[in-house]
Amino acid sequence: MDFEEFEKVVNEIIKDIPEEYRRILRNERIEVFCREYVPIGVRQQFPGKIVFGLFAGISKNKKRTLSVQVQPTRIEIYKESFQRVFGGEINDEMKEQIYRTLIHEIAHYFGFNEEEVREKGY
Repeated sequence: MDFEEFEKVVNEIIKDIPEEYRRILRNERIEVFCREYVPIGVRQQFPGKIVFGLFAGISKNKKRTLSVQVQPTRIEIYKESFQRVFGGEINDEMKEQIYRTLIHEIAHYFGFNEEEVREKGY
């Protein structure tokens, strides 16, 4: 699978997440970025783990009027990790994991920690 194909699938899956979550992404201006590789800093933050995605920014419950942010709030999805786990072809299992990853990262935006998100099944 090439990067453009992966990006297209992620964008199609975004259309499948519940409307209330898509509305939040739009209204809060949270962009979803596909990246070819997991950045070195993310690898260092999660050594030895496969990272499918990452929420970056200030969560909704921590935003304040005078919050200062250097980078925009966003969700990153890493093709490299999906390809490593699911192989080179897009399949239903990969699509399901992309969906779960998107919901997982949106939950982090709402302030849920890793344990809480996993308890909810994502």
